Amino acid sequence: MNFWLHHSLSQWATRLIVSFILIVLAAACWIFSSSTFDQPQPKAGIVLLGGIDEEGWNAPQYRGIRKACAAMGIGLITKERIIGDGACTQAVHELASEGAGMIFLASYSYSQEAKKLVREYPQIAFGTNSAECHARNMTSYFVRMYQGRYLAGALAGMRTKSNVIGYVAAMENSEVNRGINAFTLGVQQTNPAARVVVMWTGNWQDEEKEAQEARRLITDAGADILTYHQDEPAAADVAEELGIDYIGYYEDLGKHSWRSSHALTSVVCNWDRYYEDIIRRYLKGELNYMDKQWVGMEAGFVELCDFSPAVTDEQKARLDQIKKTMLGGRFVFAGEIYDRQGNLRCRPDESIRDDRLLQHMDWLVKGVEILE
Repeated sequence: MNFWLHHSLSQWATRLIVSFILIVLAAACWIFSSSTFDQPQPKAGIVLLGGIDEEGWNAPQYRGIRKACAAMGIGLITKERIIGDGACTQAVHELASEGAGMIFLASYSYSQEAKKLVREYPQIAFGTNSAECHARNMTSYFVRMYQGRYLAGALAGMRTKSNVIGYVAAMENSEVNRGINAFTLGVQQTNPAARVVVMWTGNWQDEEKEAQEARRLITDAGADILTYHQDEPAAADVAEELGIDYIGYYEDLGKHSWRSSHALTSVVCNWDRYYEDIIRRYLKGELNYMDKQWVGMEAGFVELCDFSPAVTDEQKARLDQIKKTMLGGRFVFAGEIYDRQGNLRCRPDESIRDDRLLQHMDWLVKGVEILE
């Protein structure tokens, strides 16, 4: 065969093979990109007891998960003001029909309904604020807010003049008791002579009742500092009105210009970072391999927000030292601890385990009083 003819045929064959390979690669890329873009966007749902604009518990929750979802390209479906028997169940049915693959039940009040819902939707990953509910596809998610409570208590102990600190609390469960106990232990760290007086409201959201009990703590019990565990800051509003120091919860109350220097600080959580962490675990398929997702100050999720000008440099320095000791491994619930009835709950050489803190804190520490 003529050399030049043979050479031309070889070049043609080579070009044909290369063209075929390029066509195959282009088709593969198109198929891959098409299948990728055709995948539905993952969606998360959140069920809130209050409205997304209600400061305190609900608004920070909503802002946190919204920011986390936006950062991670996740769709968000929100059900707000879900109150009453069966309301949570209906909200979950709607979220499931709208394609939510992960649902956060952002209130302790939903725990009973959640037990049935998780069995009905085994393909959905649930998160609940109640540490007392567990299932194969439900993880307890919360943060160690008690660490911030301990620091807040230490501040209250340094600030009080009457040695009476008032605490408006929603209900007697492990979460609320844990916060009261940590706060009281913090008070005792800086002022062993001070007392923490608690009043129960029996509800997460009842502004009239909360305000009423806050006034009683000031006028009847003689409290000169208030704090609270409620979804809204009604107790703080009463303290502001009467010129009493107070410590907020969930929300940075000092950011409001109408509040005075009596807003000492607030125990807050960086919910956007927390939700981003837990959503990342869900996307990796890791979320339901753990019973609980419980982290706190050591991960940068829990903190005291900016202090008011009323808090002195000496007080800030003392709090900073206490925080460093905590982060260095000194547990809040460690060492000798007695309850109100005089029972030893923690020996000098031990610390209380997480499962006891989460699910079985049905007692209050010595130094807590209940105003009937």
